[in-house]
Amino acid sequence: PIRLLELVVYSIGPLFWGMVKANFDVAYRVITGKIRPGIVRVPVELENDAQYTILSNSITLTPGTLTIDACPEEKALYVHWIYVREEKPKSSEPVSGSFEKWARRLGR
Repeated sequence: PIRLLELVVYSIGPLFWGMVKANFDVAYRVITGKIRPGIVRVPVELENDAQYTILSNSITLTPGTLTIDACPEEKALYVHWIYVREEKPKSSEPVSGSFEKWARRLGR
């Protein structure tokens, strides 16, 4: 019951808000034509397949990003990003915001 409640809170809160912000960002980029697409290696601190799945799906559900590959051996995700701000991010924060923290919590 607690884990289900955490999932509901995550879906209604951070995931939904991240999707809303990303929708506006993608709409802005479509209107202005300001895009810098690319594939970036995103380092993550995840421990199991469930956490990788939660984070990968959260990133893919967010407009403007698409998880291409998950590499647990490298502790990294490869993500196609519509506007690459950092070519070599030191954490997942620029790409996924708070999603990684939630993935660790929900996938324990």
